[in-house]
Amino acid sequence: MMDTHIPEHILTQPIEGLNLTASTLGEQIGTTPTLLVFLRHFG
Repeated sequence: MMDTHIPEHILTQPIEGLNLTASTLGEQIGTTPTLLVFLRHFG
């Protein structure tokens, strides 16, 4: 299993979207191990 960490400057970026409960990525995913999937929308 690969141990990958998200850089701090990414975790502090503001986020917005439906059903989000926090204002930054780090606050949203918390400190527990999390599967994070990025989807791109070209619309």
